[in-house]
Amino acid sequence: MKKIRTFIAHPIPEQWKQLIGNAYDELKEGLNSRIAWVKPDNMHFTLKFLGDIPEENISSLSRALQNIPISPFEISMGNPGFFPGPESPRIIWIDLDQGANELCANAQSVDSQLSSLGFDKNPKPCHAHLTLGRIKKLANDDWMDLSSRISKIKLPPAKITGFTLYRSYLKPEGPVYAELQKFGD
Repeated sequence: MKKIRTFIAHPIPEQWKQLIGNAYDELKEGLNSRIAWVKPDNMHFTLKFLGDIPEENISSLSRALQNIPISPFEISMGNPGFFPGPESPRIIWIDLDQGANELCANAQSVDSQLSSLGFDKNPKPCHAHLTLGRIKKLANDDWMDLSSRISKIKLPPAKITGFTLYRSYLKPEGPVYAELQKFGD
């Protein structure tokens, strides 16, 4: 039984990918920590990580996902932040000013729909965010300065119109994501 690594996410707008990708050089400047920056083409708003699932389950998963109504919604950039916090960050992210409630409602709908297929519900509360980087080796960096530089990226308001089931290939140079199926517009 072949298994494939999968997740469900809202793709981010192309313009956001370009603007963030163009800002990376400035964001990296002066940092001593080893950070795996998310490639712009891999950026997304995760709704649910499914992990390794049997490939033959994709069709029943797809049918279940088709039952989730998605209404288009507007998003706008919020503030940068760090998980678990700026004292000892592991994840660098941007949250949403507009669209966070809709994104979390969609995550809850996906969670609820897939629980009937045996997927565990996410035990953590939803925090709508866009991951920019994962800190692999922490050094003594000025995280508030990085936060200030991230805040200078001006991402225009955009519309989310659907979600995608992705396959994830783990490679030494980083993950590669392939669309399995789109839902919504």
